[in-house]
Amino acid sequence: MILWPRLAFDHGETLLSYADRLSVLHTGRGMERLVRDLGINTKHFRSGRGEAVLAFAEAVEVPVEDANQASVRVFQRSASFRGEPISKTFLSPRVARYCPCCLAEDGDHADRRFRLIWGFRHVARCDRHSTWLLGAPCKDEVNLRLALGGERLGSPRMASPETPEYLAWLRARLTGGACIGGSWMRGQTLEQVLVASEMLGGILQHGHKVVLKKLSPEQTEEATDIGFAIYSEGPEAIEEALDTIRRRSPATAVQAGPLAYYGKLYDWLDRRSNAIDPGPIRDILRDHILKHSAVEPGTRVLGVEITDRRFHTLYSLSTAVGIERPRLSRLLKKLGEIPASATEVETGNMVFDVDKTVPLIEAFKTAIPLQDVPEYLGASHRQVEILYRARVLQPLVPRTKRGAVRNVVFGKSHLDKFLKRILDLPVLDDAAGEAYHPISYACQRGAGYFEDIFSDIFQGHILAFRHLERTGISAIYVDVGALASMKKSI
Repeated sequence: MILWPRLAFDHGETLLSYADRLSVLHTGRGMERLVRDLGINTKHFRSGRGEAVLAFAEAVEVPVEDANQASVRVFQRSASFRGEPISKTFLSPRVARYCPCCLAEDGDHADRRFRLIWGFRHVARCDRHSTWLLGAPCKDEVNLRLALGGERLGSPRMASPETPEYLAWLRARLTGGACIGGSWMRGQTLEQVLVASEMLGGILQHGHKVVLKKLSPEQTEEATDIGFAIYSEGPEAIEEALDTIRRRSPATAVQAGPLAYYGKLYDWLDRRSNAIDPGPIRDILRDHILKHSAVEPGTRVLGVEITDRRFHTLYSLSTAVGIERPRLSRLLKKLGEIPASATEVETGNMVFDVDKTVPLIEAFKTAIPLQDVPEYLGASHRQVEILYRARVLQPLVPRTKRGAVRNVVFGKSHLDKFLKRILDLPVLDDAAGEAYHPISYACQRGAGYFEDIFSDIFQGHILAFRHLERTGISAIYVDVGALASMKKSI
């Protein structure tokens, strides 16, 4: 069968809309009549089955690719569009809304076209005329003529003149034009981008308990546009938005979980996005949770079991290091890990980096007090005091000024690294003769200040040796005569 005259196919309308216009032209009746006459199952065609779309395209001589691009495949519980899985509410071929200006420009009733972009839930306006889309009198129809019910077109209701950024992006994706967002969004589906944007913007605008379904079309547009401005910039911008969402959370309880901190965003990703993959937003939120919450190993977070602990709470840290919570809290305040003014509730809600805090506390438990450092380093009290003032020796608890911290202690690993540098010096042998003496002896003979000689040795400016029968600083031997001569020449 060859249909004549032929009707030009509009790439902006749905395939069902085109089929209805073509049927009216050739049969004077609706879409179903022409589809049946072509031997195609009408239910299969309405639901976008591939074989039905192919048969129709070949029969009416429309490129198969164009027909598929304008068709929405509807299943019992989900749908697909251009090869992308989508939810049935995200894009519908049903005529729920329309732009009166566009339809008026189409002309006669038989020439009116239902635009594909009007079927997206996130599209509330006509970006061509800057008017809000109007609700169709009969919203369950896929046929535009029946959806309008023969009534006159509604009066246009003007929207703001600036087209939302996400709407421009959507049209570009539909028409194959250049899109913002680059490679970050190129591999994501339409629904992944728009729903994630709507969720981010909705929570930022209306709070953690926002019910997106109850927002007006205008509010949905605003929320989606706000979220899209963030989402299109990539993961770093999304993480900043998650920082804001978590900070605004009303949660105050120590045991508050992700649902309390991230609200509907977490609820959506955890329980309400199993049928359709939500995209990278799920991984980004999971990483954000793990960065800011003490998640126990074995816990499943957004579908993934966590095997390694990244953070401790004060309670879990107390168990891990074997220090009672009150004493541990005082210690962490002393170490600068907890603000001195933090309340008990604030302290309980804090998290502590496992890789940083646990070694710090373990180091504190094995720390060496200042008065024991001379013996440990094989040095005099005077030498240790000089190295302490010069900040060569760093205490576990940093001091802001001399004497500001009582009971100064040093990490054993820090002191061991200090001793390792001395052990790396070449061994003093008998051939060195009597020219070499301990560094303390050299200072007493006017070779220079202890801290200066010590620094020059480890910067490679002064040759020094290590005496095998001594340990630590007392094992450092230098050429006293050479140092004295050097000082005189200066």
